[in-house]
Amino acid sequence: MNFKQIIIIVLFSVALHAQEKKQNDTIKIEINSKTKTIYLLGGIASVITKEDLAFAKKYNIYFHDFGCIPPTNFKEYETKNELVFEYLNKTYGNQWQKEIKPSVMGFEKWKKK
Repeated sequence: MNFKQIIIIVLFSVALHAQEKKQNDTIKIEINSKTKTIYLLGGIASVITKEDLAFAKKYNIYFHDFGCIPPTNFKEYETKNELVFEYLNKTYGNQWQKEIKPSVMGFEKWKKK
């Protein structure tokens, strides 16, 4: 391997690490903000129902529906949702889990932990 290839590999790995750190910092900032958002995968029509809006009002959160095009960084949004689930547990106990729709990104996976 020549010197140029080594430099390119090192720079690429540094860029990846910086991007991952930036995403983690963004997640921490978002969860510490007053506005908590739960992300949903929808379809052509919105999947946010009247019940979801009542849930959002009761627990002071927002829903974001991606529509029929899922995000490319799906895992990041599942992680954000998991942090909101932890926040809801800490703030409201387990009652909210009975009221949220099970199709929310990452909810069933989080419940099994």
